Amino acid sequence: MIRISTSQIVDSSINSMLDQQARVYDTQVKLSTGRRFTSPSEDPAAAARVLGLSERISMTEQYQENIRAARNRLELEDTVLGNIGNALQRARELTVQGLNDSLGASDRQAIAAEIRQILSEVQEQANSKDANDEYLFAGNRIQTKPFTDDGAGTFSYQGDQGQRLVQVGPSTRVAVGDPGLDVFMKVSDAAGTANQSVFETLYLLAEELDANAPSGDRLTELDNALERINETRAKVGARLQSLDREEDTNASALTRLQATRSQIEDLDIAQAATDLNRQMVVLQAAQQAYVKINSLSLFNFL
Repeated sequence: MIRISTSQIVDSSINSMLDQQARVYDTQVKLSTGRRFTSPSEDPAAAARVLGLSERISMTEQYQENIRAARNRLELEDTVLGNIGNALQRARELTVQGLNDSLGASDRQAIAAEIRQILSEVQEQANSKDANDEYLFAGNRIQTKPFTDDGAGTFSYQGDQGQRLVQVGPSTRVAVGDPGLDVFMKVSDAAGTANQSVFETLYLLAEELDANAPSGDRLTELDNALERINETRAKVGARLQSLDREEDTNASALTRLQATRSQIEDLDIAQAATDLNRQMVVLQAAQQAYVKINSLSLFNFL
């Protein structure tokens, strides 16, 4: 016959009660967090899957943030190009007016003054910055003012031909700018044999009007400049559409990834509440048993 001492009975009761308290605490923690497991050791395979899904969710959310930033920059570029296009269109109208044989020298000088104002406006727009204080048309030299002049008709480009690309999807990158060299400096002249900047065209136009000797070549060059602006705006519009498509794709991916992660790690609240009630009943029974056992002595059996 095996003899069990009173201390052994007490120790067994304590251990049983502590085990049950641990189960109650574990269930309470799960209910408070809403998660099926609170430590990777509870379900290593599920924890690894949740970690992988969380990383993919974080990356996809970053893509969405990149899209918002890229959209802001491209929309600003489109606005600036639109302003420049409007200014060049006004310059074209003035050029047609200035080519009218009925105008005298003073009339053409007045037109020249407005053309110079347009030149200043176009140059200022071409040196626009975004919300991060970065130049739009400087290529990768975003802290360098791209367009400068010497005041005597020589215009220079200080940026580079780099084009910044932003990752907006697992395998998709979108350009968020256009180097000003291509947009404003490399525009065909009237003969189509050389490049001439938009700024130089406006400068020459004003000089010729001031001298009462306007040239039809400037009209052709303005048309070439407007065509380049419109081509660039079309590219910007295509990129914005690409961002919209990628944003929708990322949103769908996020929904799927979050749903899958939820299925793996989310707690069945109703079941957990039932388990907690049952565990509390068992704990209370263990506590009552301990109280009774702890009050027993040899005299209880005499």
